[in-house]
Amino acid sequence: MQNDYQQLCEAIERQVERTMQTPLDFKWLSERIFERVHETISPTTLMRLWGYRTGVVPRQATLDIMARFLGYADFREFQDKSKETADSLNDQGINVEGINEGKRWKQRWWVAGLVIPVVVISSWWLFSKCRNTNTEMPAGAEDWTCRLRNPQCDTDSLDVWTFDLGGKPLEEDGTLTYFMKDFDVHQVVYGLPAGEYELRVRAWHLPCDTDKALYDYEKAEDKEEGTALSRAEIYAGPFAQRVKNYVSELDQENSSYENVLHFVVLEDSIRIGFRSDENWQRFCRAQADDFRLYLLRRATTEEDYRQMEAQRDSAQRTDDARPHPKTGDRIPLTYNGMEADVLYNYVKNGKVVNCWKGHEASLPEGWITEQEPNRCRLVHRTDVGRGMGDTDIYLEYSSDKPAKPGLLIGQRLFLEAGTYYLTAIFFAQGENEMPTNVSLAAKGYESSCRASSLMDWNYFPITLREAQEITVGLWAPEGCDVRRAGISALVVWAAKP
Repeated sequence: MQNDYQQLCEAIERQVERTMQTPLDFKWLSERIFERVHETISPTTLMRLWGYRTGVVPRQATLDIMARFLGYADFREFQDKSKETADSLNDQGINVEGINEGKRWKQRWWVAGLVIPVVVISSWWLFSKCRNTNTEMPAGAEDWTCRLRNPQCDTDSLDVWTFDLGGKPLEEDGTLTYFMKDFDVHQVVYGLPAGEYELRVRAWHLPCDTDKALYDYEKAEDKEEGTALSRAEIYAGPFAQRVKNYVSELDQENSSYENVLHFVVLEDSIRIGFRSDENWQRFCRAQADDFRLYLLRRATTEEDYRQMEAQRDSAQRTDDARPHPKTGDRIPLTYNGMEADVLYNYVKNGKVVNCWKGHEASLPEGWITEQEPNRCRLVHRTDVGRGMGDTDIYLEYSSDKPAKPGLLIGQRLFLEAGTYYLTAIFFAQGENEMPTNVSLAAKGYESSCRASSLMDWNYFPITLREAQEITVGLWAPEGCDVRRAGISALVVWAAKP
């Protein structure tokens, strides 16, 4: 049977016109098999079939899938057809096995002639790049930092990183730096041997203004070695480690903020990155730089592989159990000692991201104003240089003369009876960008919160005794000199009974 499925492997290589030699080849073949027959064979199983990994005799079902990939009904039909072809050639005095063996040897010499020089040159290059890249690497570890693209986060080469949520960092100082914005920046690292790894990153997170963060940190019961309050984390696949809190360090100026994440790699590649879903309050800041990657232990035996597979599966279950909120989601959150649940469906286009059509556009669906509508527009952060606190895209009222009293930008919401917290990220400026007395409020209710001249997050509570429609947004009172106001991330929270 072994000889038969070796013939099956050779037939597949001939059909796809590609020699299976690397983990990427087997991953590619697995995808092609699924595309053609809509059945799955994992890259690991294929590697065992080709002899690149030790393993048991393949199941009949696996061989049937491979045969169907070649156009046969099942593996038995492939065997029968192969035997008929061989018998026919043998009857003609042609030694099929000898010809095939000769072809295999020619192929091996040809591949060796190409591969050996490439391997020698690549090994020399990798050795020169990897050796002594970091004198602080773990004892007995191999330095694989050279597999990371732009680990120093140099701004000229940031395109190798993929930026989700928060866009590219604000500071061009060779770091990944974020103010008041949820973010996820990552890259996929390829060509890693199976084994246990360590990712080291110099990173820290200031979750709010320093005084408040220090107070909250001192009150926290579980400081988790300096990660209390921090929601920023470094990650590798399903493995994640929260980064240190800025205020947890006694010597803030000289601290390296070293963060260490242990993880395993089994499938040649893994996604590493830096992210946070809790970086939206005023003065929140997160920063990461100097990514280093070390191989601690290779998977050399089947037992090693099973052990690391169990580690990965455990991390995956933990990751699957974590809440994965949408951008702007704050679950759970506590207002005035009461827990609240987010109600996304009550607000249309709260973050106005999906309505972006350029640097100017009409009011998106759901938003209203009592000002001249042509003075309201969507604004992308590259339009303005206001620095810390801007959201990526927000709705803005802008005028060269004072706004008339009334609603600047807002929405009408229908709410049932109950207690609610209305939150948003917003700002308001008068002439020369001075503060004004604009408020985030609901018409007819005394509760409100004052807008600052910088984009900030805040909330206010209201209690409804019966179901009714309310109008919530930024309001300009009599005598207000507001010339510019912006809002984003309008969210409704319902207080739990």
